[in-house]
Amino acid sequence: MESVSPHVYASWVPSETLPPYDATRCYWVGDDHVVLLVDCGDGQEAGRAVLEADWRELGSPAVMGIVVTHYHPDHSGGAMWARRRWAAPVYLHPRDQSRLALADAGSWADPPQSWTVAGMRVECLPAPGHTPGQVNLWISAERVLLAGDNVLGNSTVVIRPPDGDLGQYLATLVRLRALKPAVIGPGHGDVVRDAEAYLAYYLQHRAERQRQILALLEEEPKTAEELAQAIYAHLLAPADRYLGVWMVQGHLAWCESNGLVARDGHGYRKVKDS
Repeated sequence: MESVSPHVYASWVPSETLPPYDATRCYWVGDDHVVLLVDCGDGQEAGRAVLEADWRELGSPAVMGIVVTHYHPDHSGGAMWARRRWAAPVYLHPRDQSRLALADAGSWADPPQSWTVAGMRVECLPAPGHTPGQVNLWISAERVLLAGDNVLGNSTVVIRPPDGDLGQYLATLVRLRALKPAVIGPGHGDVVRDAEAYLAYYLQHRAERQRQILALLEEEPKTAEELAQAIYAHLLAPADRYLGVWMVQGHLAWCESNGLVARDGHGYRKVKDS
């Protein structure tokens, strides 16, 4: 367990849905009397054991609620176990609730605008883009942003349509940057200590990738797969190249909606006056 700030602690929770070197970052917000748990892993035995051990290390505080930033299984899969284990409500945005199995219908609560934990206000911010209903948590007293999968500690984020929306994601990044966070707790990877610069880099990276895609389409129409091969051939291992295709698809959807590209057979072409 890692201390993020005086009242925020990060758990490193393994997940069977992720590669062996990765894990989900889950967070405890509060003190040794009461905490809010943010995300809860995939619900498998290894992840449950980490959360249980870290909770005991914190002093076995009362868990007032479990906030799931978004519905992806490496963040939401442990929610029903955590709900039973700590007799606490689980919160998930309604737009992401609709993505989950009907078997869990009625188990989720809509998140409020804020909670008060250990004397601190913890705001729940709508932060769509990676998923339609992702939320982030903002603890202004300590300038800590818990960003779910809007921020990753060691890489950029995949925005895959139709679940992900690059336009919404870019708008979310602008809003998050305006908070001027000191620290970001990401959904995966290392805690981000140079938060403002990191968010600025994220926005710059997206703009550069868009320019790169449009430049490649100046030459001739291309498919998402061809663009991904040109962009990511030296950046991603062959086994991970599908992630590049997803990211290119996200950019193409955004460019198409903004009139920058148009479909051309099985591929896309750049609109000349863009």
